[in-house]
Amino acid sequence: MKIFNNTNLNILNRGLDGLWIRQQITMENIANYSTPGYKSKFVDFETMLKANLEGSSEQTTSETNKQINSSSIIVKENKDQSLRLDGNNVDREKENLQLAKTQLQYMYTVTEVNSYFSKLKSVISEGKK
Repeated sequence: MKIFNNTNLNILNRGLDGLWIRQQITMENIANYSTPGYKSKFVDFETMLKANLEGSSEQTTSETNKQINSSSIIVKENKDQSLRLDGNNVDREKENLQLAKTQLQYMYTVTEVNSYFSKLKSVISEGKK
């Protein structure tokens, strides 16, 4: 259905996927704060999504959507040295800030998706009159 084949909606959907995984990884980092030798992880999906979208203005909607959906969500281990004797490199304050930031981004993105469907509903309702 063309309604759901919208580039902006696909970007929002992919963003929600990436933010969900980032939230899970951040919570995993916080949970492993006391685990000796644990190395924190981070999520990057924006870089790949941005790279796939560059030059998409000359492409069809279908091609752009394929590139959006092929954007990988990458989870990497943080190789930073630990200042702790047990080798754990989780910075609890940094992780808590990341979690709060991710939650706000997720709520904003959900609001944008809801707004899209509210507008769509309004257009459909007006069309029935």
